[in-house]
Amino acid sequence: MTQPNLHLAKQGNEQAIATFIEKALRTEAIATKVSLTDGCLRIMLEAAEIPDQTTCLKQIYRALLHLQIPLVKSVQVYACQQDQLPVWADQCSANRLGLLKGLAKQGDEEAIAVLLSRALAHQTVEIKAQLQNAHLSVYLSSDQTPNQRAAVTLVERELAGFSTNLIADVQVFGKRTESDSPGWTEEFSRQVPTEGVVNPPTTEAIPVSNLLKSRAGQPLSAQQPAQPPMEWTFKFNYLKLGFVSALAFHGLFSASDYTVDGFLIANNGIMMFLHGVNLIFHEAGHVLFSPFGRFIYVLGGSLMQILVPAGICGYFFYTQQRYASAIALCWAGENFWDVSIYIKDAQDRILPLLGGEISYHDWHYLLLHTSSLAKAQPFGNFVYTIGTLIYAFAVFAGVYYAQIDQKAETASEK
Repeated sequence: MTQPNLHLAKQGNEQAIATFIEKALRTEAIATKVSLTDGCLRIMLEAAEIPDQTTCLKQIYRALLHLQIPLVKSVQVYACQQDQLPVWADQCSANRLGLLKGLAKQGDEEAIAVLLSRALAHQTVEIKAQLQNAHLSVYLSSDQTPNQRAAVTLVERELAGFSTNLIADVQVFGKRTESDSPGWTEEFSRQVPTEGVVNPPTTEAIPVSNLLKSRAGQPLSAQQPAQPPMEWTFKFNYLKLGFVSALAFHGLFSASDYTVDGFLIANNGIMMFLHGVNLIFHEAGHVLFSPFGRFIYVLGGSLMQILVPAGICGYFFYTQQRYASAIALCWAGENFWDVSIYIKDAQDRILPLLGGEISYHDWHYLLLHTSSLAKAQPFGNFVYTIGTLIYAFAVFAGVYYAQIDQKAETASEK
């Protein structure tokens, strides 16, 4: 068997990935074909007899966990007898969490233990998992006996995060590390899905030869995305809808208070509270950017208070927590409003500064340094307008992702 080139496989070379997977399968009886297009890695397994699903998927997902190919965002695995239609298929996200859930769906005890450790990380417990005849035993040990109610709730919640018919009932044991017997034990039944774990809707009418390439020569993944876009359902999570509605009302009725006069009057409690929070990151920005010269040091305060919520928004968006991303984007837009007040005060300098009279005004210095002090008002209005557009878009996105039927997020959680 050809030895796999790990470097080429990590770069997304299809032949290298196929060779790596063939070695992981530990048999020459299964032929492996691989296609990588638009971040979707399609793996076709062909053999004289139907390849065992659980065994193959465990070996493939473990191999991909080891590879961690940056170009791969999702994985689809198909298996068939030679020259026949696929008989089973599976798919998962290609990040570490997605692959661990893919392994857990196949009953991998180590993956289940890692996922449970992640859910119980704040309790600093050691976790072992044993699965036999659809009965999962979870052993929790710590310096202090783990809290029974919290631990069982978190275990049950984590196991509900992926669909599998290999786990029917669960028994959780909690004990102190030095103890030989558990301090408590609790058992609960896990609802077994009525339909199989495998659901290959795209393979029923597609010949094997077309799974990796379409008749027109275009990748199948480009024609049939793994995660279809969400549509408007108008069925909302009312807690989420209520919160984003509150943000919408704040923007609608409080945006006009983000002026120098509005700040001095300080009648808007929410605006002043948010300003206090933003001020923490503003001052931290001065410290963080101090090594880069005086101009960047001064600019760093306003820059930081925008970058922090923008970074949080980006993180949530990248991890497909779209509703949380929209809320963070609202905060970013509000920070543009907050900065616009400071900019428009650059000429008059009547706002109270944190350091008192001895402190210099950030935007007075910045605009004076760039010979733009006379443009403080229009520039401040421009920044305010940007904040308004961001805030309005964020509220719209928040309402959109407050819907219950969120296909994009559901697909990433399975």
